[in-house]
Amino acid sequence: MAKSKRTTKSFLPNRPIVEEPTKPPISPMVIGAVVAVILVLVGGFIIFSQGKIATGRSGPVDPATFPMKGKANAPVTITGFSDFGCSHCRDFALDKFSLLDKEYIETGKVKFVAHPFYFGNPAMGLASQAAWCTAEQNKYFEYSDVLFKNYGTNFNEDILTDLAAQVPGLNANAVRQCLTAGTYRDKLEEAYQMAVMKGIQSTPTFFVNQQRIEGNQAIEKFREVIEQELAKSK
Repeated sequence: MAKSKRTTKSFLPNRPIVEEPTKPPISPMVIGAVVAVILVLVGGFIIFSQGKIATGRSGPVDPATFPMKGKANAPVTITGFSDFGCSHCRDFALDKFSLLDKEYIETGKVKFVAHPFYFGNPAMGLASQAAWCTAEQNKYFEYSDVLFKNYGTNFNEDILTDLAAQVPGLNANAVRQCLTAGTYRDKLEEAYQMAVMKGIQSTPTFFVNQQRIEGNQAIEKFREVIEQELAKSK
């Protein structure tokens, strides 16, 4: 049986024209959901890509710039995360820190690094900035004590400046200028993000070298962990 020849015409009068079924329109809710996911992914990439925080700065703040007390080459480093609105942080700062200072920091065995941190209360964030400003005059720990002694205060620039005047040798006007200029505003946010990525979920939290201590533990607990780390350094 001979095969029929194919026609190259685009219209065949004896064949019905079959229209493709019309696809239902995409729901606006679906489009909105897709856009939201894309925005979240892009935002997350901007914030966390290569450890950089989206604050308009070129990279994360250098932990070496955090307030520190003790000898730089001390064998043990304690990094403390505190919030000026935290009562347990206040108790540690006013009751235990002086003991650790006398026993370990002044003797060159430990250096204490204060990692600037707050849980989102703007007044406490401003207090953290002010405290960081005082580190420029090597008065961070003295000023921090004053802030904790005024625990519960709704800090603002005027109050923080007045409190700075209570610290001997601290130039309160320089602290005000530092606050007004927002010198540590972005750095504080970067330090906060660094703490979150380190898993900080409550204050106070401490790292004694790599050993973690959560909460205002008994002084014996701090001594125990410090002695363990000192033994490793021998």
